Amino acid sequence: MAEQLQLTQFPHLPGDLAQACEQAIQATRLAIQAGYRRLLIEILAPDIKPEVLARPFLELLPPPALVLFSDAGGAALAQREWGSLPDGMQLQSLTARTQPTPDQSVLFVMPAVYNLDQVERVCQVVSGGDPSGLAAKGRDPKPVVLLNPQLQDAAAVGVGLAGRRLRQRFLSTFETSYYLRSLLEGALFRAYPDPWSLWQQEEPGLYSVLQTFRARPSGEEVAELFRATRRGDPWWGWRRWLGGIP
Repeated sequence: MAEQLQLTQFPHLPGDLAQACEQAIQATRLAIQAGYRRLLIEILAPDIKPEVLARPFLELLPPPALVLFSDAGGAALAQREWGSLPDGMQLQSLTARTQPTPDQSVLFVMPAVYNLDQVERVCQVVSGGDPSGLAAKGRDPKPVVLLNPQLQDAAAVGVGLAGRRLRQRFLSTFETSYYLRSLLEGALFRAYPDPWSLWQQEEPGLYSVLQTFRARPSGEEVAELFRATRRGDPWWGWRRWLGGIP
């Protein structure tokens, strides 16, 4: 039987988007305190507007700071919605002309797959070419945060196997400080420093931990765990149906 790891800092799923953002900010701060400087936050829910999702995370960025949207339209909309920005913070769209300085912290808001080269270049400037993402002795780069990156559709735009491997190698330099994905039968969750956890929905609004993991489980692992649960509980479908009755 797989080892069941303890959930300590974050033993509960968030109840709504605002609570998820609060958890993500807390978890990312803990990761930064632990020395991580490349952080990945993913809150995967339908119809999240980039400017709405990103606004709470501005408080994560020590000034001087740079907030980068994937296109000019998104940056203009955020500027209109947010109004004035905190002192020392700039809001821009990400282009080949984007020139951060090594002393700027950076928040990428939903960078698209076509932004990958620019994202890597900005990270190189801020991290000083160090792909580890960890603060080293005698050197402490500013944090770089990827918020809901849209980099997983590379195959759909003609990027070959070598390109996908390069993308995955780049993403592996980031520590996932927060991850929340709603699934048909539950949710996949991680908040630093707790392990990854797969939650099963018992009834609407009620979830329990099915399994915990040291690393992110694959889609096949998740599907097999849910299948095994259904096989071991002949009343599972009946209870799910009853739970859906108002």
